[in-house]
Amino acid sequence: MAQNILIVDDESSLCWVLGQFFSGAGYRVDSACALDEALSLLTTGRYDLVISDLRLSGTLSEEGLMLADFVRRFAPQTRMLLLTAFASQELTDRAQALGVDLVLPKPQPLPALAEHVSRLLGTAAAAT
Repeated sequence: MAQNILIVDDESSLCWVLGQFFSGAGYRVDSACALDEALSLLTTGRYDLVISDLRLSGTLSEEGLMLADFVRRFAPQTRMLLLTAFASQELTDRAQALGVDLVLPKPQPLPALAEHVSRLLGTAAAAT
């Protein structure tokens, strides 16, 4: 049975690329470009993994952490991966305190991202 991934990023082109990549690897993929859209999808669907950017509105806000908090409270079985161009140990510590499984720097090569996703979901490595 295919696993479900939700990709959340304000860059629609990145959502599309990741969606195509993971769909081609056998995952069912939905995407959202904003926090409210992601929350709506999470309340109506079930996801094995959420891959989210930290900053969704292009500001200094950290909607990815708000999303992580929501996932942990309402879908605790869902794994969470945060991608960000603003990675730091302090951010990683805060994210992990909210239940984020992994924080990765952005950009992330697709083969490396596939390996991380595979490990988080306990599946064979996705095709590259």
